[in-house]
Amino acid sequence: MKNFIPAVIVFAAIFFACNSNSKKESVNAATKDTTANSIVTLSVSSSMTQLLCQNWEDKEDVDDGILNGSSSDLEIPFHGYSFFEDGVVVQNPRDNFKVGKWTLDEKSKKISIVFNNGTKQALQLNAIGVKSLLLKTGKEKAVKYIADGKRQTNLLDEPFYPANNRWRIKPVKTETDSAIKSRVIDCVHFYHTFFKNNADHEFASISFYGIPTCFKWYSGGISIINKEKVGQKWIDCFYNKDQALQAQQLLENIISKKYRWNRQEPRWVRQSADVLLQITDSLR
Repeated sequence: MKNFIPAVIVFAAIFFACNSNSKKESVNAATKDTTANSIVTLSVSSSMTQLLCQNWEDKEDVDDGILNGSSSDLEIPFHGYSFFEDGVVVQNPRDNFKVGKWTLDEKSKKISIVFNNGTKQALQLNAIGVKSLLLKTGKEKAVKYIADGKRQTNLLDEPFYPANNRWRIKPVKTETDSAIKSRVIDCVHFYHTFFKNNADHEFASISFYGIPTCFKWYSGGISIINKEKVGQKWIDCFYNKDQALQAQQLLENIISKKYRWNRQEPRWVRQSADVLLQITDSLR
């Protein structure tokens, strides 16, 4: 399986220096990319808010090749932020994700985050460009983040948007068969958006690092991990192991059906996105 490592990005050819108080005219902050059905391509702009609203990955983690790792439960944390236009933020969306609300004071260049669990975080925006970001937390050294300068037009097409990740939140009590099925449907829908997003962004390869799963992915095929090999991250999405295995069995049953693979589509990632949508429809 190929793993996705974003291309090395030159850090901020043009960026916002924090000691600059000059105001510039906004230059095409976001333009529709007609080559990818639902993608907005960001361009140089004085709007820090526009530039922030994309998926940012810790450059050091990327350079260390963490995304090359397997999807096992023994993983090194992969850090990042996903900022969204409606004021929602997800910290570390691949694992140990936290959801909150964010605001930006453009004058002081301070980002204030209030997470859903009540905790708060203050970030100093030291520099930002279309594909580069420098954030500082307290007295810690500023951290570089990178992105590809693109985002989905529709928030619900963003795989790490909270509405697409409810299935990853462990329930506080035993769930009914219907609730487990709904969780499974949400899981398959997440992977549909995840594959589609990777294809829309035209990433060279794809990584499932850190994300709970009981799927096995192939070029032109999808299967389900055996019950004996189901990982703890998958189990932790459910009330207990029995309910996690019930969900696994539901997927195993549904995956045995025949689905239409578009062999005219050259990219297996987009083929898989389409089949996952078919599986979602079959579960409903």
